[in-house]
Amino acid sequence: MALRPGLGWVDAFMYVCICNALKDKQLASASQGARTVAEVFRRCGRRPQCGKCLPDVAQMIETARDAGDDLQKLAAE
Repeated sequence: MALRPGLGWVDAFMYVCICNALKDKQLASASQGARTVAEVFRRCGRRPQCGKCLPDVAQMIETARDAGDDLQKLAAE
């Protein structure tokens, strides 16, 4: 949530892939358990176009993987 002047608290989102109109929340959700950027786009029913978003999507995959690793460590303790 973000505070927007004149609007109050609203869901904040950001377009990561302009070519396919994919937002950060959509891509982050599709990144859970994904191994490749192509897999994330397939889960969204899209294909990469210009490629400018690919590093960001790759980072989302790594972040999701790191979060999963942290949960596994906590569960093992």
